[in-house]
Amino acid sequence: MGRQSKKDHRTGNLTRKQGTRNVKQSFLIVCEGMNTEPDYFKAFRMTTATIKAIGQGMNTISLVKKAINIRDTEQKKKHYYDQCWIVFDKDDFPAKDFNLAITSAQKNGFRVAYSNQAFEYWFLLHFKLYRGKLHRQKYADILSKLLETPYSKGEGFGAVMYNRLYHLQPQAIKNATLVLNEISNGNPAMEESSTTVHLLVEELNKYV
Repeated sequence: MGRQSKKDHRTGNLTRKQGTRNVKQSFLIVCEGMNTEPDYFKAFRMTTATIKAIGQGMNTISLVKKAINIRDTEQKKKHYYDQCWIVFDKDDFPAKDFNLAITSAQKNGFRVAYSNQAFEYWFLLHFKLYRGKLHRQKYADILSKLLETPYSKGEGFGAVMYNRLYHLQPQAIKNATLVLNEISNGNPAMEESSTTVHLLVEELNKYV
């Protein structure tokens, strides 16, 4: 009787462990930028998730169409993702294109990590709360001073930024949330400066 109980107990443990091992979240992250964004997200030290982050060199609506194509092609190969994200910037693209890209992505099952004006605004929020309009041409100079080293959009520097700013991430999430709560009115193209990159970061952090 005692031996039977012990056997059941061990079998139960094995089942639970097997189930835990198999539950691994997968992320597809399609980025506008070729280097900074995919390198940044690939740098996350995932333990219970996998990331496929790719840069396309496309923007807004064309990027959304490409992302849908990538996901559908992956599904045909039996590669399914639990979360699909698109990462892109407002830059100087028309407001209607930017907003349409967001709604189109969401209608097609993607979540959007956008920045108005550009991804580097997310990096700036690690240091302090930046409110109001701040042209993206100023981002690199400000970041270079804050980092005390020249900011670069070159290959691999996104990973450098992840590691340099990791300890400041909670502050960036707090600042991004605060800004979005203050100015969000359903028209992302007109909400400068703002970003939703923190929403993706929060999701990834659940599996670090």
